[in-house]
Parts: sequence; C-alpha cells; structure tokens
Amino acid sequence: MKVILEPELPTDSQNYDVLTEGVARTQSVVGMTCEIGLRRGGGTKYILDALVDTKQQDKVHIAIDPFGNIEYPEGDDGQVIRCDYTNAMRDECLVNLYLYAAQRQVSILFFNLEDTEFFTRFADGVPVYRNTKSLETQYSFVHFDGPHTVRHLKTEIDFFHPRTPTGAVFVFDDVGLYDHAEIDAYLTGLGWSVYRTTPRKWAYIKS
Repeated sequence: MKVILEPELPTDSQNYDVLTEGVARTQSVVGMTCEIGLRRGGGTKYILDALVDTKQQDKVHIAIDPFGNIEYPEGDDGQVIRCDYTNAMRDECLVNLYLYAAQRQVSILFFNLEDTEFFTRFADGVPVYRNTKSLETQYSFVHFDGPHTVRHLKTEIDFFHPRTPTGAVFVFDDVGLYDHAEIDAYLTGLGWSVYRTTPRKWAYIKS
C-alpha cells in the first residue's frame, strides 16, 4: 500500500473557522469532541488542529460516518440522494486522517456506522484505552454534518444534549438545506444559545 506522507484532507463547505472557534470555547469543558459526517476529513482537520492549538490533546475525537455510497436524506421535503461517499473514499480518507492525527499527536476513533447505529451501540459511553480502560460518556463539542433534515437533527440533539455539560458547543453545517429555524427553537427550549451565525454554519453554547 502506498503511504501518503503529506495527508490530504480536503473540505467541501465554508466557514470552517466556526469549528476552530467552537473547539477553543470548550477548553475548560469535560468531554470528547465529535463529528457526524466525515467525507474526506477536511472538517475533522480543523477540529484536530484546534485541539492541539488550545492544548486539549487529552480529548478523544469521535468521527461517525457509514460511507458505503448509501442513500442520504437531504432537506425536509423527503428528498433522498446518493452522494459519492464510497468505501474507496472512506479508505483513502482514513489513511490520511490517521496519519495526520499521529503527526499531531491527537487521538481519533472512527466509527463506520450511521448516527442512529452509533447511538444504540454506545448509549452507555465509548470505551477508551489509555493504559487503563475508561468509559467516556460526555461530549464537549459536536459538529452536525450528517443527514440534513429536521427529523434527523432532532434525533441527534436528543442523544447529545443530555451527554453535554454546561459550556459545550454544537455546530450545525449546511443550515440552508433544511428548516434551521425549527432546530433553533428546539435548541433554545433546551437551554442552548446561538453565539455565531454564518451562511453555512450556526454555533450554539449550552448554558
């Protein structure tokens, strides 16, 4: 297998500084960081860099994506699309991503699962092995870049909300693809406050 010495982790969106800022805000917040929707790892790179730059390398980053070129819900009109998220893309991404994480000396765990599959299997926490075994149950930062529908996002919020301490940050990507006003109202009712909006990403903090 060819070893890629210069990791390539391209992006496909905008406003990635929102991720950097969000991770920085959680410097004193306990919990893992997480990203739903990996694609080629560009967004994850920003998260990992922010962990290093703010001296949070002790946190584990969780990446969740089924790949497999399966059907993908997008928007609230019931549209289902099939993107280019193939297993070949997954394999190339993981070579680059784990090499980059090793170079930056941060920990990443990839789960080849749909979001709901992850929620079912790891509802009681994620086992982490560092000299001893620990069960990590809290999240300090979550980037929502998986299914872009109100229904799916509410399911994701319902999983992460009770597993986040005060000061945790949620970032939502591609907010123009669904009715984000409904998500905004839902989060407000749960005690989250929006602190930054951009054309592609909105960021919230838990009070």
